[in-house]
Amino acid sequence: MKIAAFCGTFDPVTYGHLDIIERASKLFDELVVFISPNSDKNNEFTEVRRLAWLNESTKHLSNVTCKIQSGLVVEACKSVNATVLVRGIRNGVDCTYEQNMAFMNARLDENIETVCLFTRPEYSLYSSSNVRELFKYGQDISGFVPACVLEDLKKGEE
Repeated sequence: MKIAAFCGTFDPVTYGHLDIIERASKLFDELVVFISPNSDKNNEFTEVRRLAWLNESTKHLSNVTCKIQSGLVVEACKSVNATVLVRGIRNGVDCTYEQNMAFMNARLDENIETVCLFTRPEYSLYSSSNVRELFKYGQDISGFVPACVLEDLKKGEE
């Protein structure tokens, strides 16, 4: 059985994330999506809220489970016996970053292989940070996030 992991902050989960999750779920027997800590980011939404969004958004994928991760990505992979780490690449900046991370993760555990999927063009020009900023200023984010995220965020405004 080939198990893969896809780690990210998902703050919030976007259609770009879901596209990578859906495509990766077709490549592996099992895909574990981890909400990961990132010391370079200040998260807007709680891990529990992000986990609920991911669970709702991926419930149609029978081989996908979602979890909250603590610690390094390599440790998360080991915790579920994942031998592949899936990453998404939107542009050249992401490519450089992911290459560096793949080298570091391989140094920590040579048994975990990083596989990168290129983001579809329609999802390549935005990030969770962009979506949060648009929402903060009252812009329509319905084209960027699943309905469960949009509905939850709108409830929080009331």
